[in-house]
Amino acid sequence: MYILVETFRNPGEPSASTIRVRPVEGQGFPSTMRVECSKAMRTSAPIGSRFRVWAQLKHANLGQSQCLYVNYRDPWELVR
Repeated sequence: MYILVETFRNPGEPSASTIRVRPVEGQGFPSTMRVECSKAMRTSAPIGSRFRVWAQLKHANLGQSQCLYVNYRDPWELVR
């Protein structure tokens, strides 16, 4: 499914990446959900930029949260 996502900083999260990605509100996914995607996309535009991506719901493993997954080989489009 195609969705809009946005980059943001959240230094308090347990991640090696300082730039995170979340779904834009109003698409059926909470903004607290994270999007697993390529570093190239996350760092290609300023923080707060929005992208149109093809994402899949990734089922959570034990002790992890559900997230959306964008394959690093799939194209993405900068929206804003």
